[in-house]
Amino acid sequence: MLRSGSRTWKLLSGCTLVVLVLAASARMQPAAAQAGGVDQEAAMHYSLYYENFKNENYKDALPDLHWILDNAPGFLKKKDTNFKRAVTAYEALAEQETDGAMKRAYLDSVLSMYDRAVPAIQGIGGEIDEFQWTRDKGRFIQKNLNALEDRKGEAIESYRKAYELDAKRLDPYYLDVLISDLYTEGDIGGALDFLRELKDSRGDEEGVENLIRKYFAVIPPEEQIAFLEEQYAEDPTNVEVIQQLFELYQEEGYHGKMMEMAPKILELDPTPGVLRLLTRMYIEDGDVDQAASVFNQMQSTYPDELIAQDYHNMGIAQQELEKFGDAKRYYQQALEVDPEYKAALRAIADLYATAVARCGVKDREAAAVFWLIADAYNRAGDSNGAARMRSAFPTAEDIFYVQKWTNGGTTSVSYGCRGLSISGTTRVRQR
Repeated sequence: MLRSGSRTWKLLSGCTLVVLVLAASARMQPAAAQAGGVDQEAAMHYSLYYENFKNENYKDALPDLHWILDNAPGFLKKKDTNFKRAVTAYEALAEQETDGAMKRAYLDSVLSMYDRAVPAIQGIGGEIDEFQWTRDKGRFIQKNLNALEDRKGEAIESYRKAYELDAKRLDPYYLDVLISDLYTEGDIGGALDFLRELKDSRGDEEGVENLIRKYFAVIPPEEQIAFLEEQYAEDPTNVEVIQQLFELYQEEGYHGKMMEMAPKILELDPTPGVLRLLTRMYIEDGDVDQAASVFNQMQSTYPDELIAQDYHNMGIAQQELEKFGDAKRYYQQALEVDPEYKAALRAIADLYATAVARCGVKDREAAAVFWLIADAYNRAGDSNGAARMRSAFPTAEDIFYVQKWTNGGTTSVSYGCRGLSISGTTRVRQR
């Protein structure tokens, strides 16, 4: 019989120890248990093991504890308490053990409890958190990795299974372990897939966001692009791959590749953000017709998603075509969406200046339009733009000859150019 303090069994292997414990448990089972008195026998073995357990006499607790695990694992309340105590007992014995073989036997016994607990308690319809037991097995292996190096793969498997059981509950630390394993094993594609999955499902969490940033900084964009391009070549209809590749092209400034992929993106179900981006890109490329087509697609598909910037972009497109009246209408629509949208206010002032430069001023009175342009720049908060207009203001002589003008007074101004009307009341001031 094994006694506390005795070293006669010190050289036994881990397997032998477990066999002896189980054999001792079997010898202690009274005939009454086999005759149907399981509850009575369970109560007896539970009482015996618990008394030793609470006094930290873990070795003496093991035979009765194993009887419980084998015959009544959910005793008393159909929970996983007995398996948790078995983990505690074997872990404590492993920490106290100095012999390497015995320490390993105890550690293996802990892992055996992790493997047995869930099916045993679920088998009796008991209460057990499978996610927690699965995750904690991996954590236990990591904690004792010096002694359990050969079982490292099981830790990764445990974390992966825990993620599959409940992706939201797995802490970013364990997610980091999973990604690191993929990366160090050279599975860049697997790491990228997992990172993008996390970005979609948990990217709003600070810890996950930091994790994603960390690995995207480690994995060169060229490798990410190469991987996605291979996937795209294999399946040109994969919406997720197309969108991811498009985003990477944008981040890395691959304008040409983005434009090549644009028609494919437009065939899919692009987000308002993507449509907004494409509208701007087509404008920058001078393809105003295509920009208008994309804008119309956004307007018909996402009418409630339009923002001031969308109308501002279309105003720019019309201004490029020198359709000044249409440009102003778009800029004004931008301000209707957001009255504080300074970019549209500045765009209107620039539009006025551009139009007057194209059409010119035919006489002294027409030069009053520069007062209105300066006013527009002031409304946009651009004092420099307003100051530039001063050099074009009417002179003191001009003010003298135009009878309706009085220096410092107010006057109405109306100016037209290519469908654009610039009109309003302004203050008379000399150059």
